[in-house]
Amino acid sequence: MTHRANYAALVDGIFGSGSSTLEVAKSDSNSVIGALANPKGFAEFKANFEERLRRLHAATQADPTLRRDVLGAVNRVAGDEWDGAYAELCALDYFLAAPGTGPGSIELDRMVRATDTLASEMGMQNANHDMRLTTFGVSMDTKNLSDKTGQILDGIFDAFREAKGIKSMLIVPTYNSDQDFTPYRDNRKRLLDELVNGVDLKAKTPRLTSRVVPGLSYEFAWDAGAYTSVSSYSPGNHATRHHTLLFGHIKKFSRVEPTAIVYVMFPWSGESIFTGFGKETFQKEFGTQFFNNYLGSTDLATKFNSKVKSSITADDVTRHLSGVIFLDDGSITAKDPKQINVDASFVWNKNAIHPLAGHPLDAELRRRGAVDRG
Repeated sequence: MTHRANYAALVDGIFGSGSSTLEVAKSDSNSVIGALANPKGFAEFKANFEERLRRLHAATQADPTLRRDVLGAVNRVAGDEWDGAYAELCALDYFLAAPGTGPGSIELDRMVRATDTLASEMGMQNANHDMRLTTFGVSMDTKNLSDKTGQILDGIFDAFREAKGIKSMLIVPTYNSDQDFTPYRDNRKRLLDELVNGVDLKAKTPRLTSRVVPGLSYEFAWDAGAYTSVSSYSPGNHATRHHTLLFGHIKKFSRVEPTAIVYVMFPWSGESIFTGFGKETFQKEFGTQFFNNYLGSTDLATKFNSKVKSSITADDVTRHLSGVIFLDDGSITAKDPKQINVDASFVWNKNAIHPLAGHPLDAELRRRGAVDRG
């Protein structure tokens, strides 16, 4: 049985026959469905994920309007963009668990006129939000807070192994976690060519230092054994490099009500540093730098997002995002599957046109134990 077939059986067993829309014969896999199909390990994750699906199924029974979008995310967990779909399920589980944001108080995949959001600054006619908390009048979009550098390198490594005819080999990169991911993205072909031309299969090149991206090097696990990498880390510097990611979500920022971006942190699809040392500092700086660094700036938003077509400033853009919510998912190791196993925290924008500080959603999150990182 393929990993996809195993997952399809789980989905149909919880949501009902025919709920899975997967091509079960395909051998594609990923961290989540691979763990679910593992016969010997990941007992905690299996129990926690299954209970999460059962809670979501109960929510769709209480509010049938949720079923289409919940099942859409459930099925996408088996696909190429599994990490984003997993993040959606985590966020849905968290918000649907409380009466104020539960079934009947939440609208999914809400379409709005572009003029109601900053999507109009990008020449769009319509925009949508992953969810809207109708009781609180807050629009939200869910994102996976991921290691973009690591994902780019993983893709390069796959292409390198294919080019060299290597069936499997561990490649351990060392790079500065504080560094912006864009040099890796913009130089992907050069990095691949450097690996292909710089590694000798017969000599079994043990290590390669990149000439394309300073500070990047690789170790090649030709033989069995333990391999480690070394990196330096400053959570404040990391936030400085990464907070501009929020400019990529401009089209989601509402003109008419508060908007929050929800970032899910999950170790199998994100940087371990997001959930380890310096997490609190990173979250605080990630939000406050976006909210404060551009006040009074005359820089155009197009400097940070090339899809912007108007002369709107970065200052104006940042005032249209009311806050960032972080959901730290502990499903991999949590012992009690009956719990949500998500730790929430947030940073509110004190300069927002539609502030969330003192808002009913603020009170609701605090009631549930969410931590104010601002």
